[in-house]
Amino acid sequence: MERTKLDPLLDPHVESDPLVRSMNRAPGNPWGWIMGYGVLLLLVALIVLVNPLVAGVATGLLLGVVLVVYGVAAIAAGWTTLSTRARWTEILLGALALLAGIFAIVDPVAGALSLVWAIGVWLVIAGAFQIVVALKALHDRGWRLFMGVLDLVLGLVLLFSGPVTGLAFLAMVVAISLTVRAVFLIQLSLALKKA
Repeated sequence: MERTKLDPLLDPHVESDPLVRSMNRAPGNPWGWIMGYGVLLLLVALIVLVNPLVAGVATGLLLGVVLVVYGVAAIAAGWTTLSTRARWTEILLGALALLAGIFAIVDPVAGALSLVWAIGVWLVIAGAFQIVVALKALHDRGWRLFMGVLDLVLGLVLLFSGPVTGLAFLAMVVAISLTVRAVFLIQLSLALKKA
């Protein structure tokens, strides 16, 4: 009993989760928002599976826009009087991000290919973290463990595949990950509806 007071994730009943309790106190039907989010994730997964090249180009463009915005903000921050200690470092990092962002916008497929490795690393770290959380939690342990192992395996496959194969596989990885999360959210929303 003492353990569950320290960490709400260790309580086996979904109704005891602080997030679930706060959602139940919210006006309206919060389970419907979770269900809608799950369905939206399923639709995005379907789009990614149907046309992986479009998903790769969109990802590359998004990466380019984010890098350009960060680069401009970092350069601007470096020129302000607020940045005295790391002014040139901020300006240099901003310039590098700006150049990389422009490159990703001009050639979004190459930008997406560079993301294959980064997303592989992210999936490995996220999967390992999810496994650790699953081993401590008593509710949704199976789902959490499944998602963690899945992300870990998919991340390792991305890290050790070639760039072109990685881009096609990236679309499949994203679709699988989104589908599993969507099913989990839909299942959670149905459990919340009953609670």
